[in-house]
Amino acid sequence: MTSAAPSKTRLVSIVVPIFNEEKNIEPLHRALQDVISKLGDLRWEYVFVDDGSRDDSLLILAKLAEQYSGVKVISLARNFGKELALTAGVTYAAGDAIVTMDADLQHPPTLLLELVAKWREGADVVVAARGATAKKSIARRASSTVFRWLARLFSGGRPMEEGTDYRLIDKKVRAAFLLVRERRRAYRQIVDWLGFKRVTVEFDAAERFEGKPTYSLSKLWDLAIDMIVSHSSVPLRLLLYVGLLIATASTLSLAWMFLAFYFISPKWYYTPLAQAVVFNTLLIGILLTAIGVVGLYVGRIHEEVLARPLFTVRATLNVEESVLPKPYDR
Repeated sequence: MTSAAPSKTRLVSIVVPIFNEEKNIEPLHRALQDVISKLGDLRWEYVFVDDGSRDDSLLILAKLAEQYSGVKVISLARNFGKELALTAGVTYAAGDAIVTMDADLQHPPTLLLELVAKWREGADVVVAARGATAKKSIARRASSTVFRWLARLFSGGRPMEEGTDYRLIDKKVRAAFLLVRERRRAYRQIVDWLGFKRVTVEFDAAERFEGKPTYSLSKLWDLAIDMIVSHSSVPLRLLLYVGLLIATASTLSLAWMFLAFYFISPKWYYTPLAQAVVFNTLLIGILLTAIGVVGLYVGRIHEEVLARPLFTVRATLNVEESVLPKPYDR
């Protein structure tokens, strides 16, 4: 079913997480202003989330907020990471549609026109899928490939969707997203899991405008682990299969060690010590693997049971606190 005809008062929120992006904020804002001027029948707001930046990012955001009433600034009390910064931005966004994007201009602002067009045609989620990336290092290309492979492998039988954090979601998707309370999260995976009507558009990522990437390889690896543990029981099932395989192999090996001397040839003689070493090595491997995997899940359970807030806000600019949705009130 197609959405109703667009009204001139419909509001679109652009959510941008910021961490040490002082050189990119103003160029991004100018580029976005140029694009939204072509969509005069919509109202726009910017929701910049400062995720504990150590440079002058917050100062620049404050100046923008002073000049433009449509610029909201959310300053988090510390660095909570990109996923929770995105969550904070979506929480404070008040639009009929919410666009999330990075601050480094690798997500082209001109693609907003296509995202909005697909939304007007009735899509609840419009995802920008990355094609080529200018000057992307071999290490980052390899890590992205491994990341996608792991996501598919541990998806629990669900097909993993392609895409980036550059996406538009309708307000009803936002309402459903705010009901998800888990602390270890991947924004794009949660949106995909919600299951609303989705379309994809493609883009080629430009070179980063200024500065170095703040999403390091270690953070990408941590995100992959979180996506696996938070959304799939496949590691536990895989551990069961590995344990059964090792147990079967050890049983057969020990049977060979005990019986080969008597039924095959006396040259197949293994000392009791060798037999014990084989058995203990396999047993230790099973136990260490089991403890590691179960420990990951226990750690996640512990974090959820503590029921701490997803993020804490130090200050806001151009934001009315009364508009916060009830699921996030404490």
